[in-house]
Amino acid sequence: MYVKGVQSEEDVYRSLDSGAQGIWVSNHGGRQLDGGPASFDSLQYVAEAVDRRVPIVFDSGVRRGQHVFKAIASGADLVAIGRPAIYGLAIGGSTGIKQVFDFFKRELEMVMQLAGTQTVEDIKKAKLRENRFI
Repeated sequence: MYVKGVQSEEDVYRSLDSGAQGIWVSNHGGRQLDGGPASFDSLQYVAEAVDRRVPIVFDSGVRRGQHVFKAIASGADLVAIGRPAIYGLAIGGSTGIKQVFDFFKRELEMVMQLAGTQTVEDIKKAKLRENRFI
């Protein structure tokens, strides 16, 4: 059983104490409450609390290979790309979905090369810098 919607350390502890076999960091498609945290802002804190005890899935706003890299570098084991896949399906059927995955793969490979990483394990060891200008 995976628990979806985890966004805090407290959520992690409660989920693991209840027998969760995985954690899914997500805001379920949007921040319904004004000022609610973005999933990416919660990911690193959740990953630290999980401490590699169970897999972490991340979704919410993943639209590029760069986002996949950042999510893995911040603690995700698996990155879900729901909307892009659905858009690909709507526009081009199975060919559209393949094109979406090919796009993600190409961009992820480019980002990995630029970051000096060769494997997913290398990405997990990468450190992201805080960008104070955004």
